[in-house]
Amino acid sequence: METTVADLQALVLARYERLDLPSWPDPRPDGGSPREEEYSRVTDPGRYRIVHERARVWAAVLAEVLGASVEEIVPSTGRDGRPEFDRGLRLTPQRRDALALLLLERDVAQDEADATLAVLEVCVTRPGVVVALQPDCGCDACDSGSQDLLEAVDAAVVDVVGGPFVVLQGRTWHAQWHPGGGSASSDGRGPEFDVAFDLCRRLAAGETVHLPRHTEAFHGSSWLG
Repeated sequence: METTVADLQALVLARYERLDLPSWPDPRPDGGSPREEEYSRVTDPGRYRIVHERARVWAAVLAEVLGASVEEIVPSTGRDGRPEFDRGLRLTPQRRDALALLLLERDVAQDEADATLAVLEVCVTRPGVVVALQPDCGCDACDSGSQDLLEAVDAAVVDVVGGPFVVLQGRTWHAQWHPGGGSASSDGRGPEFDVAFDLCRRLAAGETVHLPRHTEAFHGSSWLG
């Protein structure tokens, strides 16, 4: 029987639950607005380490079940002289037509002494081709509970592994697409979103397309057989 994305998710969930890590509810389950002071407060930055732990479980499962090779990535230095991330894993699938998955961990210093906020970057092919950043903020106002955070990490990994997955990256815009949806952003100088998504769909279908100037394309098939 062939392995499915649901099989992988079930294994990840079972292994993660054995780690006995922090969990917390959505502080505003009724959809209420956060208080003004919550935007500048991070009550417990240490609990966000769950995003790093979830990513490590995914790496172990993908290696064991799908035979992905796992390689530690040495952080490079950014333009400001600081490392772009603190730790990282590169997972290369067995299928040559699938995208490599990068799970990059950052420890973001906080105002409190020795406190850091764990941030996970999910990238494809190389650092800088970012398809997800969790948590995207970390302040109390943006907190929606641990379950929502873990589901966002899972979704980012599943979109790449399940495939097909396409990323278009220009100097001022970014678009990503998979059969279940997609997202796009720009500073107003990129193509219209529907145009970007159409290019992604055509690349996924194996068509030859004309890309906007200064645009890189990254597209891959499913990691599954």
